[in-house]
Amino acid sequence: MNKMKPLAAAFIAVGTLGMAGMAAADDVDNRIRELERQLQELKSQVSSQQQEIATNKTEMQAEIEEARPMAKGTKFTYGGFIQLDAISSDYSDGQPNNLIEDFYVPSLVPVEPASGLSDSYTSTNFSAKTSRFFFTTATRTDAGLVSSRIELDFMLSGSGDERISNSWNSRLRHAFVQWDYDKDSSILAGQSWSTFFNVSALPDLLDFVGPAGTIFVRQPQVRWTMGGLQLAVENPATRLNDASVDGSTLYYNGNEMPDIVARYNGKLGDLSWSVAGLGRELRYSKREDKGAVEVDSDSAYAYGVSFSGKWMLGQDDLRFMANFGSALGRYMGINAFNDGYVDSDGDIGTADQWGAFIAYQHYWSPRWRSTFSVSAAGADNPSTANYASADSLAKSYQSMHANLNWLPAPKLSIGGELILASKELEDGRDGDMSRLQFAVKYAF
Repeated sequence: MNKMKPLAAAFIAVGTLGMAGMAAADDVDNRIRELERQLQELKSQVSSQQQEIATNKTEMQAEIEEARPMAKGTKFTYGGFIQLDAISSDYSDGQPNNLIEDFYVPSLVPVEPASGLSDSYTSTNFSAKTSRFFFTTATRTDAGLVSSRIELDFMLSGSGDERISNSWNSRLRHAFVQWDYDKDSSILAGQSWSTFFNVSALPDLLDFVGPAGTIFVRQPQVRWTMGGLQLAVENPATRLNDASVDGSTLYYNGNEMPDIVARYNGKLGDLSWSVAGLGRELRYSKREDKGAVEVDSDSAYAYGVSFSGKWMLGQDDLRFMANFGSALGRYMGINAFNDGYVDSDGDIGTADQWGAFIAYQHYWSPRWRSTFSVSAAGADNPSTANYASADSLAKSYQSMHANLNWLPAPKLSIGGELILASKELEDGRDGDMSRLQFAVKYAF
């Protein structure tokens, strides 16, 4: 019996261990099932959250598309600058038209009156009207890049004054669409700089326009560009001196043919140059009875040529322009001369006109730069035999600009400019303008 006790104890121990093992196995199974249940629950929660995220993302994308300022695939940009101008001017022969108080207009420099009696006039004006802003778009399509631009500033506004709020209206500068249908080939339609005007040659001056002899025109047009060649048809308009009314001008915008421009842009080393030709129809029509009856009319054809460029001299540059033609008229110097004249017989006559400038821009240091510009323009006016008031027509203009600009931060400039200008009539009477202009400009 004593020998059997250890054996029984062993069987009892094995049985106990077996039962304990079975209990432990059951516990492990229970834990595994619980873990599987929790895992399944977690997967369900994750799936639910993913669905919620997907739903929110779809809703957010819909909201973004709804709020998008431009269609998807279109690049939208905004820019411009803020500029304050402080201008002090002195005129040798009287008070001028208000327009020249904002920027230099050659034809508006007062000259000595026929009486010979005149007093000088001095004025100081502050303005932010040269500030401007623009919007552009660019869209890649199967047919090529389609881009657009709308640009406005606040110059030449007739709605506003300087008494209280200086609230000037905006005006249209540019509004065009351009289709780049192939490499270096495009079609532009809308309002922009005339194809006859090489904008890159215009000097870096504080004055809004600049030299007396520069081409300066923006107008509606259709322009075709292929490489360096540009061809355009542009909006026509005619402004003539009228012999039938002493000292008056006749403006006519009913031309039958558009102005036609051909231009070629070239490059030779550091010199970028441009040559352009202009063909115009000059026309007028005088009517009575509210336009129902024509009493006089005529038309004539005239031309203009321009050569200009920009020569890089390291960081400095030299810019130039030379213009000649029988009808530069409104295209040069902000209509420094009229397009032609109507003689006593009612026929249109033209006069040779020319204009030129040269300007040098120099960097004294990375933050200091200056531009020096000299310019002149003239006209071979008709004789008094063809135009009785020819003695009162403008014969020549001269202008000189010199400035100094400080660039304390990117796109911020603070500068001053001296402007000296003169105007001479055919009979020898003349007038001078001297001006100091201070400007703060920030581009964005």
